[in-house]
Amino acid sequence: MKNLITIVIPSYNEESYIYNTLWQISRQKFKGIIRVIVADNNSTDRTLERISKASEDFKNLQIELVEGGTTPTARNNGAKLVTTPYILFMDADSILQGNVVFTELKKYLNNYEIISAKQKSVTLDDKKSVWTYKILDWIRKIMPITFCTGCFFLISKDKFDELGGFDETLQNSEDFWLSKQIPKSKFKILNEYIGQDNRRFLKFGYWNFIKLNLLNYLNYKNIKWFKKDVGYWK
Repeated sequence: MKNLITIVIPSYNEESYIYNTLWQISRQKFKGIIRVIVADNNSTDRTLERISKASEDFKNLQIELVEGGTTPTARNNGAKLVTTPYILFMDADSILQGNVVFTELKKYLNNYEIISAKQKSVTLDDKKSVWTYKILDWIRKIMPITFCTGCFFLISKDKFDELGGFDETLQNSEDFWLSKQIPKSKFKILNEYIGQDNRRFLKFGYWNFIKLNLLNYLNYKNIKWFKKDVGYWK
């Protein structure tokens, strides 16, 4: 995987999550060392300390810090340094379920332009969170276009550059806007799950999250919608 994939993770005040995410990456089955670029937006908590600790503990990861910014800016800053054929974008709180996610990825690299995975809640005592992810998964299946979320988003470096990277002028769903440009026939969703907790739902609202995804589909050709501040990052 060392010469195939570089992982890019944006971060801002992720002290409670980033170490575990890096541990999840380190325990995947792959040979050699994999490069992980963390684009940090001047975190004021112990995020950098936790990253430093992970760098000491996980010898199969080559962890590098770069300047972040907004989420699309951070992802683009990390992607600029990528020299491998593929980029895997993850969030600082992505939880890889099991240890064969990279093994599954490798099977499909030559046949698809984008590879993503299913999402599930790891806050199992929050039934609203569990069902929200199930609803979002169902919506994605029935729609004529599909998309990746930033929690797990693999794309070839050449295709990423061809599409111009993430649009840094967008106020929401820059991952949707970029990935929906890939035809569904070139889009693979692994039969593997990426776990996330319920913090986004608690902050933004369960129904608001579902509604945002539905409105993204309804407005998928209207870039003005994606430039609108819907309060997601507040």
